[in-house]
Amino acid sequence: EGLDLFSRMHNLGFPPDEFTLGSVLRGCAGLKALVCGKQVHAYAIKNGYELTLVVGSALANIYMRCKSLEEGERVIRGMPVHSVAACNTLIAGRAQNGCPEGALEQYNLMKKAGFQPDRITFTSVLSSCSELATLGQGQQIHAEVIKRRATSVVSVVSSLISMYSRCGCLEDSVKAFIQRKEADIVLWSSMIAAYGFHGKGE
Repeated sequence: EGLDLFSRMHNLGFPPDEFTLGSVLRGCAGLKALVCGKQVHAYAIKNGYELTLVVGSALANIYMRCKSLEEGERVIRGMPVHSVAACNTLIAGRAQNGCPEGALEQYNLMKKAGFQPDRITFTSVLSSCSELATLGQGQQIHAEVIKRRATSVVSVVSSLISMYSRCGCLEDSVKAFIQRKEADIVLWSSMIAAYGFHGKGE
């Protein structure tokens, strides 16, 4: 419905701004509607919105979610100004497209550039550590999670549980679970999966 409204808005002569385009692109990403996303991209280029933070990050997101990693990275690199959101898009895109090493590399570059990681960053990079079973780096990121006071965020704790489990440290998975005083179904599911991974399904 949102995409249809965008089309009607354009046909009626009401030019969308960068925030409208960003919303439409997020809708395209959610539907993995790459063809529609490319049409919006063409409109953004024509009207000078491609390189804005809002539109650029949204464009990169849809390309990466639709498995067009290189195109998504091209958009991000073309942006004159970067942000935490743009960095997160790159990190998540690499993590979701089977490039966990690239996700961790981008995380290190993000920190060197002076950007502070947030809960979205942590979820992606911990997932990459889990994929690679890199305990040392996972522990370093856990320390950063504590420093940034993100230990109460469900997605981050779930990623910590998974990371420690896949790195062979079930006890640390349990600690991460217990330290989050109020567990929900996501954390219970993560903990059950961790026990199952270690052959302790019972």
